Amino acid sequence: MALNAAISDQAHWRTVLEQQKIANALRWLQILESSEEPILLVREDYDNFLRALETTLQKPETFDIAYKLSQLLFPIVFGYADWDRWLVYLNQALHTSQTLKLRDKEARMLEQIGDILYHKGDLDRAEESYQTASQLYENTDSPTNYYRTLAMLATLKDLQGDVDEGIILCQKIIILATQAKDKLALANANLNLSNIYRRTRHWKRALETAKKAFSLYGELGHSVFLTKASITLIAIWAESGNWEEVNKLSSELMGLLTESGDVYRLSQLKNNLGSVAYSKRNYKIAEAAWQEAVQLHSQIQEPMELAGIYNNLGMVYTQLEEWDTAEEMLLKAITAYRRFGDVFNWANSLDNLADLYEALEQTAVFKQTLQEAIDGLQVLKDTPHANELLDYMQKRLAAVE
Repeated sequence: MALNAAISDQAHWRTVLEQQKIANALRWLQILESSEEPILLVREDYDNFLRALETTLQKPETFDIAYKLSQLLFPIVFGYADWDRWLVYLNQALHTSQTLKLRDKEARMLEQIGDILYHKGDLDRAEESYQTASQLYENTDSPTNYYRTLAMLATLKDLQGDVDEGIILCQKIIILATQAKDKLALANANLNLSNIYRRTRHWKRALETAKKAFSLYGELGHSVFLTKASITLIAIWAESGNWEEVNKLSSELMGLLTESGDVYRLSQLKNNLGSVAYSKRNYKIAEAAWQEAVQLHSQIQEPMELAGIYNNLGMVYTQLEEWDTAEEMLLKAITAYRRFGDVFNWANSLDNLADLYEALEQTAVFKQTLQEAIDGLQVLKDTPHANELLDYMQKRLAAVE
């Protein structure tokens, strides 16, 4: 009798404890929903929010709370780059949404898994997640979400060398979103299109579309996306030498990103500020900014962004005549770009490596490096920005020959 009573008591208290955990999770959700400064709140109580999420993810009965929490947290904590942990959460939520046949939530989980895989450099799996999500969104009549995943697929097309296809896809989304009067989808498509134009050196178009995205996000009050658009604008202004705009916007962002703990976007900002200093031939300042960006990335491990920083450091160390370090940085960038299949940036880093060998008067390896880049870039020779780089390298090689 006593044994049965003890077992019964244990079961009772386990039930009470579970109910308390769920009530606590619900309380954290309500606090977050009503907060006037959710970014600061999440930074201060991140562990508490994670415990609330973990508790509610365990059972289908509490999935609604878990889903609401995850959607409020994800855009805020994405910049923390706590990606491996969040992949576990999202995959757990994906499984539950599939079990419960909640197609709209299944699509959202797949999209967010795609976002993390994209930033981790796993482009093939990211594309697969985005494709499945976009099909689900289309079938569940969720146009804004459908357009958003198409915009990410357009970005992947660009990185994989199908630049024209990426641009056409973004332009298609802009037409559809305009007809539907969907401001958020329109802003997302313009920002993705701007980044494609930026990577392909179409600066005027990049600036126009980035400004449209920035304006739309401002109207909608989307602070996280407004920050993303701001970083894109800074990168474009840095290339065109518009230092006044760069200084104004970057000083506003620096404090905001530092305060919010957004390591990912802070590293992007440092990278852009390094480009500003490099353009002004302030090589020591550029080196310091890019080294700070590398240090921030040690917390993130975002390989595509890191490849660009390594390339930049290789360029600045070449200017500073620190040859061994320059070569090391450029080889890291080349290896990374080759792994992602980013042919243009791979060739561009090889061209920068050729600069180093030219400065050292190592003619044979200079020619070999340029030829490797020229041969590899042939697959993109019909693309204007790639053709421009190809023509430039061919002339350099011919001059030596």
